[in-house]
Amino acid sequence: MQVIDIGILLSTEGTYSHMAKSALAGACHALAEINADPAYPFQLQARHINPAGDLAAYSEAVSTFIDQGIRHIFGTITSASRKEIIPDLEQHNLLLWYGCPYEGFESSEQVVYLGGCPNQTLLPLLRLALDTFGQRAWLTGSNYVWGWESNRIAREVVEASGGRVVGEKYLHLRNSAVTELVEAILSAEPDFVLNNLVGETSYAFLRALDGACMRLGRTLAVLSCNFTEAEVAEVAPLRAVRLLSCGPFFESVDPDFCAQQRRLHGAQRISHYYIGAWRAVRLFADSLRQASNSQPEAVLTALHRQYDAHSPGARSVLAQNNHACLPCYIAELEQECFQLLHSEPQPVMPDPYLSATDLRQSQTVVMNSARAVLRVVK
Repeated sequence: MQVIDIGILLSTEGTYSHMAKSALAGACHALAEINADPAYPFQLQARHINPAGDLAAYSEAVSTFIDQGIRHIFGTITSASRKEIIPDLEQHNLLLWYGCPYEGFESSEQVVYLGGCPNQTLLPLLRLALDTFGQRAWLTGSNYVWGWESNRIAREVVEASGGRVVGEKYLHLRNSAVTELVEAILSAEPDFVLNNLVGETSYAFLRALDGACMRLGRTLAVLSCNFTEAEVAEVAPLRAVRLLSCGPFFESVDPDFCAQQRRLHGAQRISHYYIGAWRAVRLFADSLRQASNSQPEAVLTALHRQYDAHSPGARSVLAQNNHACLPCYIAELEQECFQLLHSEPQPVMPDPYLSATDLRQSQTVVMNSARAVLRVVK
């Protein structure tokens, strides 16, 4: 039987290790399921490289994969690491299967975007917050493209809706000195906070803000598009912070699927990082089986023909921009579980450049069926 080598590029050490460990579990579990299924006429064999959050190590890892003849890579977590390796992907005709939410304004023929762009995550979350909590927003984020771009879009949405951004502050990754940030937020008295901090900085911020709100007898809504079940143990229970998150999957969306994964692979939290990586490997395997050829162009052509309404995550990946059509759920953390507050009635079409999206109101994105030329925007 043919053996196909794939690469997994995830930092299972460092500030965002909880996200990466969840994604690694999803990828490995999907691989095990495929290898146990006689319907697939091949076996998948994975090589995992852990860059430990070191940006330079990502490009070095891609060079290692190239030397080993690997053409398909599953990862990364942050946009900084994804952008770091896109030139290598393009130069050597590799395909990155990216299962994490990101800030949009990018399309590449060498990347399959499966985690959600802003019109699928950030915009629905902001609209719910503006309708529910009020018009005064505070924006915070990690000091790189995810935080910058997400908050830029958020400012446009808030102001287009007649609201006001009352404060904005960025912290470096790994910076857990959050006291000044918490004091500034409480002083400004926003109706809600958009939290685009990542990893350990985010956990420290949520714990500190919750404690400060408790002491003041206040509650405050905090929004996130990247906080999942994989990280709940770092902050729960929150007593005065209402933590809302938006994504294509939560455990409460499909408890039967979660129970099945635990029966197959053991006890674990099923986050949308898990689902993004799990679906990436499954979609790759299904596309490879149809293509009978592991060349990225052949796999992509087969991928664009797929539609799957019976498992979590991506329903289809559009040839126009290599982004997935995704379900959209908004949930609130209660103790250690996210409980659904809202779901979009249909999977949301991706609009990575927000060119077909009205920032002032929710509306269905209509995509032109003609294939566009993809390009990377940095």
